Amino acid sequence: MLRVVAMVASLTVSSVMIHGCIVADPPTDLPKPSERRPTIVRASVVPSTSSVLGRWPSKFIVPVELSDPLVEISWATFIDYNPVTGEGFDFNGVSKYEPESTVGNIRILEIPITVPSDDRCHFVEVIVALRLNTSSARNAHTPEEPGGDSVSWFYSPSGDLAGCPVLDAGLHPLQPDSGAEGGVEAGGGTQ
Repeated sequence: MLRVVAMVASLTVSSVMIHGCIVADPPTDLPKPSERRPTIVRASVVPSTSSVLGRWPSKFIVPVELSDPLVEISWATFIDYNPVTGEGFDFNGVSKYEPESTVGNIRILEIPITVPSDDRCHFVEVIVALRLNTSSARNAHTPEEPGGDSVSWFYSPSGDLAGCPVLDAGLHPLQPDSGAEGGVEAGGGTQ
């Protein structure tokens, strides 16, 4: 009897050990986060975009926030870009990770831009993206997915925008008698 009990106990323990063994698959790789567009840190751009450039700087410093500081980013510069003709493409480049130009997730780009003529005002742009197709100016001005960012400056040798061309966007103000708020009522009185 003791022998039977020992045998049943041993079979029970063996059965539990066989069925109780946990087989674990190796862990899978963590999912990669989706790509996010680079974002220019406008408050730290040099020269500042809040005033007209009266003197041309030797370089433009553009800090770019990245979701992955190790990623390569493309950039392109434009002077007086014309979306209809594609004219105005100046220069482009690629920035690779370098510890001396990256602080945390901010990459500092030092971008040279060709000095424009001193005879008039100019609109200067820098476009940054994970990918830019620079086969044409139009393509370079429109970042590929997941998109990009841009920063712009006005340059005028006089230091102000007096004499710069003004774009008429085709918007016409309402006339006082058109019945707009504060305009003349149909009866001739004012509101």
